[in-house]
Amino acid sequence: MRAVAAGVSDVGKERDHNEDRFILLPEFDVYVVADGMGGHQCGEVASRMATSSIANFFRSKSPSEHDSNTATTLRASVEDANRRIFERAINSPSHRGMGTTVVAAAFHRGQRKFYVAHAGDSRCYRMRAGTLLQLTRDHSLIEEALRSRPGITKAELAYLPSNVITRALGVDSSVEPDVAVDDVLLGDVYLLCSDGLHGFVTDERIAEIVRALLAPVSSVTPSRARPALTDVCADLVAEANKNGGGDNITAVLVRIEAVDDPWSKVTSIPPRPGSSVVPPEVAAALSPVPAAPRVPSFAPAVPEGDGADRRVGGFSIEDAPTEALSTNDDSTTQRLPAKGLPRFAGAGLPSSFDEPTVTNDDE
Repeated sequence: MRAVAAGVSDVGKERDHNEDRFILLPEFDVYVVADGMGGHQCGEVASRMATSSIANFFRSKSPSEHDSNTATTLRASVEDANRRIFERAINSPSHRGMGTTVVAAAFHRGQRKFYVAHAGDSRCYRMRAGTLLQLTRDHSLIEEALRSRPGITKAELAYLPSNVITRALGVDSSVEPDVAVDDVLLGDVYLLCSDGLHGFVTDERIAEIVRALLAPVSSVTPSRARPALTDVCADLVAEANKNGGGDNITAVLVRIEAVDDPWSKVTSIPPRPGSSVVPPEVAAALSPVPAAPRVPSFAPAVPEGDGADRRVGGFSIEDAPTEALSTNDDSTTQRLPAKGLPRFAGAGLPSSFDEPTVTNDDE
């Protein structure tokens, strides 16, 4: 088995700054979505620090550490990100009150398990055999009310604010992420997303859109092409925008495939010839390399990376292609400028934010 992933992030229709961020680490089969909070550029700093910290945490570990206890490593990476964000927030007056939700996933090929850690209301879903299942439970005021009072009525819930979360990175000196594990089957598709998606698109509609990925490779023909992951991410984002687009929107899809599945122009971007995961007969067929799949206007095609942070059409793009498989590829990040408002409980906010966004990895 192998995992292929792609992601799209969009500003939405009502915000002018994107505080969502995602990162794909195909070399570790790790995928992260973070939804920053704090206003101005602070939410962007928090979400950037979360994704960068988790990526660097995995890069600092040996392969044996990755394989020995993936759940522990994933949890520790989230806790380490929380510590870094909290320290930045208390040491920088301009960043006080910032925080971020996070959902991070790691696929263990040997165990055939998909581990998920999260804090806040960013979610992970699994699509299997046409059925969508939410693997995470929101850390929100409404969800806490439902847990503590199963018989609570809709009228009572209506009195509760819908945008208050009860757990996030950077709000306290420590955080307790929930960690779940899912046994993987061939063909499973996992969706990591911010509340800008699930808050504006029903689970039923999400399922309808993601089902397009379930067509087997053997059935793909020029007249019946299975869409690329990037296309479906774009369709999810477009649906949220059609329904109002009141928040930043981020969707990351991870599809579990057989290692010997042929690469096709209509299914996903092929890895570079010579990659360790490409069978020789497939590598020979990759010259010339097929063109990248259709990419929506708000998510332009991402070139091969050289590790530099580049500006392309308003995007900040780091490292490799948006959709990547090769274990030799570097991490992938893509984002759009947008703006969100703080929505976590219990943190004070400064009256102004005048410190510029920290670049690089925001260490």
